This record gives sequence, C-alpha cells and structure tokens, in this order.
Amino acid sequence: MNLEKQKAFLIHFLYIAVTLGLIYAGFKYLLPILMPFVIGIFVAAILRNLIDIVSKKAHIKRSFVSIVILIIFYSIIILLAIMVGAKVISSIIELFSKLPAFYTDTVEPAFTTVANNFLTQFPNVETLLEKQLDTINATIFGYIKSTSESVISAATRLATQIPSLIINLIFTIVSTFFFTIDFHKITDFVLRQLSVEKRKMVIRIKDNIIGTIGKFIKAYATLITITFLELSIGFTILGIPNAIVIGAIVAIVDIMPILGTGAILIPWSIIAFLLGKTKLGIGMLILYLIITAVRQSLEPKVVGQQIGLHPVVTLICMYVGAQLLGILGLFLLPIMVTILKKMNDEGTIHLFK
Repeated sequence: MNLEKQKAFLIHFLYIAVTLGLIYAGFKYLLPILMPFVIGIFVAAILRNLIDIVSKKAHIKRSFVSIVILIIFYSIIILLAIMVGAKVISSIIELFSKLPAFYTDTVEPAFTTVANNFLTQFPNVETLLEKQLDTINATIFGYIKSTSESVISAATRLATQIPSLIINLIFTIVSTFFFTIDFHKITDFVLRQLSVEKRKMVIRIKDNIIGTIGKFIKAYATLITITFLELSIGFTILGIPNAIVIGAIVAIVDIMPILGTGAILIPWSIIAFLLGKTKLGIGMLILYLIITAVRQSLEPKVVGQQIGLHPVVTLICMYVGAQLLGILGLFLLPIMVTILKKMNDEGTIHLFK
C-alpha cells in the first residue's frame, strides 16, 4: 500500500513538473514568436463587447462594425506610439549626447572647486588629492562617455529595428481583424472540441484571467498614483519647476523594475552635491529613501490584496518570475499563481487544501 502511494506521488509529481516545464518553455520560447497573434486575440476579446453593442443598437453588420472600430483603435494607438516614441528617442539621444560636455563644462569645474576648498583646509594632502582627483575625473568621464555612447547606440539600433516592428505590427493588425470578425465562430469551434466539464473549466479560466489582469492593473495604478503624489509633493517642497509634470514622468519610470526612481533621483542628487546645492542633494536622497521604503512595503501588500495572494507569496512570485522570465515574469507569475489559487478554491482543480 505504501509502495502504491509512493508511485502515485511520483507520477503526480512528474506530471506537475512536466506541465510546469512545458508552460515555462511556452512562455520563454513560443510566446515571443506568436506574440502578434496573442496580442490580436487579446485586442479582439477586449473590443468584443463594444462591437456587439454597436452592431445591435445601430443594426449594422458585425463585420463592418469590427473593421471601423479596429481602424479607429489602431489609428489612435499608432499615432500615439509614433508621437511618443519619436519624442522619447530624440530626447534620449539629445540628453545623452550632451552629457560629456555637461560634465566637462559644469560638473568637473564644480568638483574642482570643492576640491580646492578642501585643499585650503588641508594643504598637506595636495599631491595625494590631485592624483586622486585626476583618477576620479578620468573614471567618471569615461563612464559617462561610454554610457552616452551605449544609450545612443541602443536608440539607433531601435530605430533600425523599425522595419521588423512594422512587419510585426502588420501581422498583429491583420490577425486582430480576423479574430474580431469571427470571434464568436472561433470560440464556439474551440469550445465544441471540449467536453462539458472541460468547457466549464475553460470559461472559468478565461473569467479568472480577465478578472486577475484587471485587478493587477488596478493595483499598479494605485502604486503609480501614490508615487506620483510623493514625488509631486517632494519636488514642490524642494522648489523644482514643473513639479507635477516631472513627478508624473518619474512615477512612470518607477514602475519599471530595471530603472525605478533611483535611476533619476540618485544622479540628480549627486549632480546637486557637485554643484554645491547641498540642500537639494540631501532632499533628493531623502525623497528617494521615502519612495523606496513606501514602494517596497506597499507593493506586495497592495498587489496581494487585489489579486488575493498573501504579501509574502506575492513577493516570492514576483522575484521568481523576474528571475525566470525577466520583466514579463514579474507580472506574469503572480497572475498565474492567482488563477491557480482561484481554481483550487472553486474546486476546479485540487492542488492544496
């Protein structure tokens, strides 16, 4: 009897391991290849209700309404992407191309002034300090120059990838048209291939996915709003011009795991110190520490409350997801675990008690 239980446990464990491995491989390798079609069916699902309502109320054929709404939808998306993308890329190139000159003309003289003031207080360390200053200046300037060149090169490479992005966009738009026009036919065909029980399970999974993604978006919108308010208040206290606009930009950057507010506030603080603006430099550091502390304490709790996971479980899922799939995994794994938990609570699957 014990042997039979062990065999059953091993079979169950291998089944789960293989399933998780296939899911991981699918998200890691298959999803990027099929992304235009994934986006297409996702957009079709979002616009389905709007198209149905307009078609019924206006008594117009659904296919015609689908085409009109999709043209309007993608026209707005493409226009915004072109305007924002062109502005962001040109701003990044302009900013980083000016960084070396800014350092040479502004930061280095301020740094030298600080060093000279230090020398007047401690003249005995002049020789040692001059050598160290030369080394520090060369290191910082070299780092700024290489960083500027890397960013400009990356922006240029992004510009050269526009043809492939256009091809992907074309496939996305075309697939969206087909998915939208025949959305009900496609879903009915898929559901007909399943048994009644599996059909109910698929519908529950779909409802859980849509509900979880909506709650996830709500959670991060809450975090962005909190960060925006903190930044706007902080910048206003520090006397930064256009505090609300700059606060909005930094808040959006903060949602990106690789960057965060530190990518802007820490360099800003260092430059303020070098320029002799000690109060501004200290204020930026304090603001960064406050935002980081609030974000780290609230993120697992807010996200966990919205999607129904314990903060510790949410934190683990976010960390493991980021390690496995990068930025996508940071959001994807908590969503997947939430869906599994809901299905387990509903009795659709039985993973834990």
